[in-house]
Amino acid sequence: MSLRSTVRRQSARTATANNATANNATANKTAKAPERATSDRRLSSVDWIEAGQDILREQGIAGVKLAALTARLGVSTGSFYHHFSDFEEYLGAVARHFSADRVRRVLEQTMVGNPDPITRIQRLAKLSLQERTFELDHAMRIWATMDARAAATVSESESLVLPFLTQAFRDLGFEPGEAAVRARILLSVNVAPLLVFNRESRRDFFKQALETLTRRP
Repeated sequence: MSLRSTVRRQSARTATANNATANNATANKTAKAPERATSDRRLSSVDWIEAGQDILREQGIAGVKLAALTARLGVSTGSFYHHFSDFEEYLGAVARHFSADRVRRVLEQTMVGNPDPITRIQRLAKLSLQERTFELDHAMRIWATMDARAAATVSESESLVLPFLTQAFRDLGFEPGEAAVRARILLSVNVAPLLVFNRESRRDFFKQALETLTRRP
């Protein structure tokens, strides 16, 4: 057998092997595609909404984009359009998720065991820290200046929190008008964009503000 024939046969074998490898890779990709789609469909609408809230906390409404959502969740856009017809519908759902029902649930938890007024307020602050409500509330208020849907849910939530705080101050002995003012000041402390504060500093600041506002003349 000549050297030229041997080289030709080896080249043919190499080409055949390469084609087989390429075909296998293509087959594997084809086989995995349905698995990705199935994984996407397992996400619920709440998964998408809560991912949006996380981005809202971290980056504000300007950061809530479909590309950022799919990157965070590690999925394609197929699941998104399974739950939402377009991005505006999605943003409306994110706004509604910051809802009065959520606020009522938190306020009910603060009242377990019929605690004294200061304990009620302290529990509300603690739960808000645990659920990262301060950051979300701040982001929602900024969004509310440019979107009526966000403004409506913030207003609805505030309409529950302010009476709760006002009643706590009234139970401490303050007159109705003064109690309402103190409630608004304390709520402002909670939602103020205190960017220089970390989590611990914010907790300490709230404690000092509460001590000041509950102190009798």
